[in-house]
Amino acid sequence: MTCKTAKIKITNKSYKAQEGVALIQVLLISTIISLLAIRFSYTAREQINTATAFEQRIKAVQQLKSIQSKIIYTLLTQSTLTQANELFPLSESWNFYGKPFSLEKSENISITVTMQDIAGLLPQQFITWPMWRTILQNMDYTEYQAKQVQGEINDSQDRDADSWIVGNIEPITVSGESEYRNLPIQLPQEIDRFFSEMPDKLTDIKQISMQYPIAGFNIMHAPERLITLLFSREDAAEIIKKREEKQLSKTDIIGFLSDSYDAELYSFYPASQIKLTIYVNSDDIQLQETIEFKIQPNKNEPILLFSRY
Repeated sequence: MTCKTAKIKITNKSYKAQEGVALIQVLLISTIISLLAIRFSYTAREQINTATAFEQRIKAVQQLKSIQSKIIYTLLTQSTLTQANELFPLSESWNFYGKPFSLEKSENISITVTMQDIAGLLPQQFITWPMWRTILQNMDYTEYQAKQVQGEINDSQDRDADSWIVGNIEPITVSGESEYRNLPIQLPQEIDRFFSEMPDKLTDIKQISMQYPIAGFNIMHAPERLITLLFSREDAAEIIKKREEKQLSKTDIIGFLSDSYDAELYSFYPASQIKLTIYVNSDDIQLQETIEFKIQPNKNEPILLFSRY
């Protein structure tokens, strides 16, 4: 038997078809490699941007902490604001009534500071002080509504079960929700429950008051909003103007208060407790931190930190 071998005839047309397929494969592989290279490049840039952002944030945090420590050191060691300003030659004039001032400003960094002397705020624990009545009424409360607010806040802090309304008993809860604690206000959010339905008034209350007790209220260090709520428009403007010009005196304050001045309630001494807020804007990184602390340079612990947020 004779075996016949099959012959495959390869034509020019077959070669051209194979070349076309190979070209397509090369193009596909090139495309995939290009896409991978682009992706790797994008990922690398993304990682560089992320690393740069972290580095900038760390630098901003270090700047904030450094400034914070330097301010506290200055408050501990310098007795006057003039001496404090000398240590920060680029700073605007310091104040302790919560008005922001620039500590440093350049092309790459901006540092703004607010310092509030606690003695310049009204104590929520002493809600029965007469200036509270004036302020609440200037916040558009009627005399009865102001008395009610004072009574309810005081009831929540005293130790008895008697209501501010003679003959009544304190309710079990505030506004049907929060339980009456019958303890002094300790935390900044405790005042919220008494103004839960009036957020605009709550904003004012938090700006002009605090939860800490004080020996006496120092109008010299009161924020502008508190001054405008305590005095007539004309008197408030005059007090603010004189203070900005560093011409405000104890005699001026007593004169503005007139018959309402009470030496047991008003003070002209700064407290040792400060609320310090620092804003840092560095390389498009924005940071803010507030600390509340007490300065006691003659004790083993010269700084007593109350809160940080």
